[in-house]
Amino acid sequence: MPLVRDEPNLGGQFHFISIQNPDDAKDRTARRLARSHAVARSLENKRKLQQKSGLNFRVVSLSDDNGRHASKRPRSQTLQVVASPRSVSADAPSLFRMLAAESPRLLALLSQHQAQQTREPVFSVSDELVLQNFRSVLRKGLDDHALVSAVMLTFAFTVGAGSVDMEYLGYQSEALSSLRQRMSSPDRAISESTLGAILLLAGIEARLGMPHQVQLHMSAIQQLLDVCRTKGVYLSDGIKRAIFWQDLNSSVLTGSSRVVDHTTFSELHWTRDACSPDLFILPSGFKAQSHLLGDEFVEVLKDLHALQRIRDSADPSSPKDMISMARIDNHQAFIQSRLVRLPIRSPISEACRVAAYLCSTMLRCKLWPASTIPSHISARLLFKLKECNDDPIWDDRPDLLAWLLHIGGAFAPTKTIRSNYVALLRSNRSTRLRDLYTSWPELLETLKRFIWSEKAFASPVKAFWEESSF
Repeated sequence: MPLVRDEPNLGGQFHFISIQNPDDAKDRTARRLARSHAVARSLENKRKLQQKSGLNFRVVSLSDDNGRHASKRPRSQTLQVVASPRSVSADAPSLFRMLAAESPRLLALLSQHQAQQTREPVFSVSDELVLQNFRSVLRKGLDDHALVSAVMLTFAFTVGAGSVDMEYLGYQSEALSSLRQRMSSPDRAISESTLGAILLLAGIEARLGMPHQVQLHMSAIQQLLDVCRTKGVYLSDGIKRAIFWQDLNSSVLTGSSRVVDHTTFSELHWTRDACSPDLFILPSGFKAQSHLLGDEFVEVLKDLHALQRIRDSADPSSPKDMISMARIDNHQAFIQSRLVRLPIRSPISEACRVAAYLCSTMLRCKLWPASTIPSHISARLLFKLKECNDDPIWDDRPDLLAWLLHIGGAFAPTKTIRSNYVALLRSNRSTRLRDLYTSWPELLETLKRFIWSEKAFASPVKAFWEESSF
């Protein structure tokens, strides 16, 4: 009775096969079964060793699985990266079942809460409803070394709470080295994975406040876009949105020059709905200030008011579709892109511009509030308000000042910034704001005269009001 046994140090199993007559056909079948079992166990043990070393990924052709159907698929889809079914946990995002990275370290990063909550407006790990999802944007090139290094760098940076340690520097060096080599010939560098890797690097540099490095990487994006236009290379809707948002966000965070705007990509085009003209009106609180704001800013505020109305009327339980999501994304893009290019007319208009940008960010309920953008904008608004707090122009506009202070303070990033808002609010409460602070309902009526969302603003603003009242 032959005995097939796996190697004991790899945790194998015994498989018994009974043989009566070596010349019997059934016994020959049994011997084949024994050999098949031995081969299968050997391959399984090999996969375990590969997983342990991070080498359990390979590039295969779809024709390997089914030659008949592979020929019917577009040529660009004939390659994919696959991994052992057991190479990652069932809880990890399915994209990373295919990611050609150091799987043990990737799993260790993904197991940490911070990495699972990586939610920047350009790329998201787990939110399937975000247009800039890793899966939709970087659907090709998952075996790309520069992209893999940039992804690992992003996770390491997030898990490390923004610290620059040896692991960060290692992944950064790998990503930069790959991109330098690739950009030596831009014609060969044009791919969505290359664009994605550069955007990830620029995103981290923007969060670290490194405008020079951001500008270098966004200039590389512009160079690749020029090559794509010249050669007629198709880029997906997702990667175009990622480029737009990273460029805009980086400019807001660091002051870097923008390489694209809301008119660059046709996919981001947006116009007002002619069937709903009542949505696009100027809130009553801004009407008295319109001469200080300028015509272009007034039109942006009308669009922002419409976005707020759409946000508050949406049913959170209704299923989301990509078409409506794209329109909302374009609506926000047209608002924010125009806001950042508005000229500075006065201290009031500048404070209102910053507050309007903050409101447009917080109206997107999924990804944006969890990003670094609101905290940065809130801190900037505080600086503007403190800078012009002694200006007597506020004496005739206490309602506008109350709205600005409560919107900024409600979304303040840290205890220090929030406490500064509280102090500034209290210093105005006994003078300019004394008639607006008798009760929360009365203050709420004042706030509603400007940009105000019951769903997105009411809870955090009321919490800030209660904090500042004691």
